[in-house]
Amino acid sequence: MGFTAAQAARLTGCTLPQLSSWERSGLVTPPPGPSHRYRFQDLVALRVVASLLDAGLGLARIRAAVGFLVTAANEDGPRSLVTDGETVWPCREDGDVLDALRNGPIALVVTVDRIEADVDAAVRAFDDERQEFVQGLHDADAAASGEGESGRAGDASAHARSRPRATRR
Repeated sequence: MGFTAAQAARLTGCTLPQLSSWERSGLVTPPPGPSHRYRFQDLVALRVVASLLDAGLGLARIRAAVGFLVTAANEDGPRSLVTDGETVWPCREDGDVLDALRNGPIALVVTVDRIEADVDAAVRAFDDERQEFVQGLHDADAAASGEGESGRAGDASAHARSRPRATRR
């Protein structure tokens, strides 16, 4: 399932102008094609970008972090991204985080697993909301189709009799 830009913005807490800007700059782009929809891994990348921007990292560092996520999308990707503000290290195991700590003071640890879980929960809630909305439409349609005089859906004469007539002045 893909997500429109508006849905991606809602699910990630980003704004539509941010998504447009990041797409134009090539930072996070949905796959090309007629539907132009964001994938789950794009939503995770968007949240990572927002976290790193909030932490004050520059676009070059953020681009490197997103690169780790993209190249590792088909593999066992990093569980965390660690940065000292200058360098970004992808960490797959807790020992990798400790190794990064040996390089000096750490400014930020972004837990990719946690972001994935948060995005997954947001997507599930969104899907539940959508299913509830669709079910409400079906229920309303079923109730409306049973309101004709004969009780049959599409009873044109009953529908015509229940409409007020327009009068000419």
